[in-house]
Amino acid sequence: MESTTENREWQIGEIARVMDSFEYFLDEYVYIEDKINHMPLKLSLWPEQRRIVNRLVDERLLILLKTRQVGLTWLTAALVLWLAIKNPLYLSVIFSASEDHAIEFLNRVFFILDRLPAWLLPPVRSRTRQELVFAHQSYDSGFTQVVGFTESQIKSMPTIEMGAESKTPNLLVIDEAHTIRNVRTIHNASYPGLEQARGHEIVIANSVKSGSGWGWVRDLYTAGMQGHNNFRRIFLPWTAHPGRPANFRQMMIDDGMTPEDVIEHYPETEEEAIAAASGSFFGSDIARHKHFPRGIRGNLVRDESKEIELIETAHGIIELWRWPYYLVEEWNKNRWERRYVIGSDVSEGLGGDYSVAYVLDRSIDEIVCRMRSNRVDAHTWANLLYRLSIWYDKALIAVERNGSGLTTIKRLQELNANQYVRATAGKIGRAVTKEYGWLATGVANGTKWELCGDLRTWFRKTPSPVYCPILIDEASTFIKFENGTLGAETGRHDDCVIAAGLAVQAGKSAGDKASEMVRKSRGWREKQADVRREGEIWAA
Repeated sequence: MESTTENREWQIGEIARVMDSFEYFLDEYVYIEDKINHMPLKLSLWPEQRRIVNRLVDERLLILLKTRQVGLTWLTAALVLWLAIKNPLYLSVIFSASEDHAIEFLNRVFFILDRLPAWLLPPVRSRTRQELVFAHQSYDSGFTQVVGFTESQIKSMPTIEMGAESKTPNLLVIDEAHTIRNVRTIHNASYPGLEQARGHEIVIANSVKSGSGWGWVRDLYTAGMQGHNNFRRIFLPWTAHPGRPANFRQMMIDDGMTPEDVIEHYPETEEEAIAAASGSFFGSDIARHKHFPRGIRGNLVRDESKEIELIETAHGIIELWRWPYYLVEEWNKNRWERRYVIGSDVSEGLGGDYSVAYVLDRSIDEIVCRMRSNRVDAHTWANLLYRLSIWYDKALIAVERNGSGLTTIKRLQELNANQYVRATAGKIGRAVTKEYGWLATGVANGTKWELCGDLRTWFRKTPSPVYCPILIDEASTFIKFENGTLGAETGRHDDCVIAAGLAVQAGKSAGDKASEMVRKSRGWREKQADVRREGEIWAA
C-alpha cells in the first residue's frame, strides 16, 4: 500500500515535470523510429536540436529553414503531442503537401504516443488516420469527482486552398512548406483564425529551391531577416547532424551530386540557404549580374514636330541605361544597321501581370532600356512599342504571340512596324509557315525551353552586365516544375524573363552586324546630347 502511494506520488511529480518542460518530456519519455534497425530508439537530442527546443515552444511566429535529415519532423510531432496532452481545449493543425504526408506525420505522433505510460495521458476519445482527440477530465472544486470532459485535438491535413479558414487553431504547423504550391494562400486563409486565438505558427522548410512553395518561404524568411514581419527565424546547417564528417559535402559530390545540388540540399550558412540563384533554371549563370545602377526614368512622347523624346519623370514606365547611339556625343561610332532589337511580353493591363519590353544593343550585347507597366492595354502597348522602336533606330520588335500579344501584333502590323517573323517548318510536302511574334508553348521541351535556354546562354556569355534588378530577381525565381514545364514560382512573375528571352531571339534573327555606316549630318537629337549632364550618358 505504501509502495503504491509512493508510486502514485512519483507519477504526479513526473506529470508536473512533463507539463512544465517540453525538453524534459523529450529527454525522459520520447521514442522515435530507428529506420536502420527498424525498432524504437530512445530520443537523444543533438546539440543543435537542444538549442532550439525552447524556441519551438516560446516563439509565437517561427520559420525554420533547415538542411535535410536533422530530425525536425520528429521534434514537431513530439511538440504537438505534448501540447495536446498538456492543454485542454487546444487545437493543433498541421498542413502537409499531400494526404500521404499528412498521414505519415500523424503516424509519428502515434509512434511516440504508443510508447508513453498510460498514467501520463488523458483518455483518447478519437484516433483516426488524420486526427487524434484527447478527452481531458474536469473535476469538481475538491478534485474528487469527474464532472465533465474538454477536448484537445491534433488534425493533420493535406493542403487545401481554404487552409484552416473555418478554425481557430492554437498551433498551426506548415511542414515541408517549400513543397506546397499554394502555401501562400493557405497561410493567408489560416492566419485570421490563428490571430483570433493568439496562437502559434511554425513554418518548416528545406532550402530546396525547385519546390513550388520555395518563393513564399524565401520571402517570409528574408522579410524576417530585414525586420519586415514578426516571424522569428531558425536556421539549421548541414553540420547540425553530428554524424556527418567534415568532408560530408565533398562525399556527396563524389557520390554524383552536383556542387549546386549539394549546397541546395545541405547549406552551411543562411546566405547559401536563401540564395535565390542556385534553385533557378538560370542557376549560377545570373550570379555575376549584381550591379544595378539606377537608370533614367521617364516616358517617350512626341513633340509638336512629331519628334520622339524622353521626358524624365520619377514614375515613368521607361528606365534607360544607355541612350540611342545618335544621342550621345560620339554619335558616329559603332553605327550598325540592325543594331537594336526589342523583345516584349504583353499583359491585359489590368493591374496583375506586366507588359514588359527590353531593348538589346547588339553591338555591345547589352540590355540598354526597359519599358514596363501593368496598366496599359495591349492596343496602347503596341503604340508605345512602335514609338520605342522608332527611337531606337527602327529596332526589330519580337512580341510573344499569346492572347494579349495577338492584339499588340495586329496593331503593330497596322503601324507597319519592323516586326519579328518566326518561320515554322510544316509537314512533309507543305510550305514553311511564317508568323509574326513568338509562341512560347509551356509544355515540357516546348518553345519556351528554346527561348529560356538561349536566354540562359546569353546570361552566361554576354560580356556586358545586366543592369535591371527586376529581371535578375525574376530569373532567380524561374524554375523547372516536376512535370517538365518552366515558369515562375507560385506568387512570382516571369514577364521580364520572357521579354528578355524574346529580345535574345530577335537578336539571333536580325542577322550579322552590317559594316559601319556614318551619318552625314547631326540633327537636333545630336545637339540635344551636348547639353546633357555629364554622368547621365554612358559611353557607347
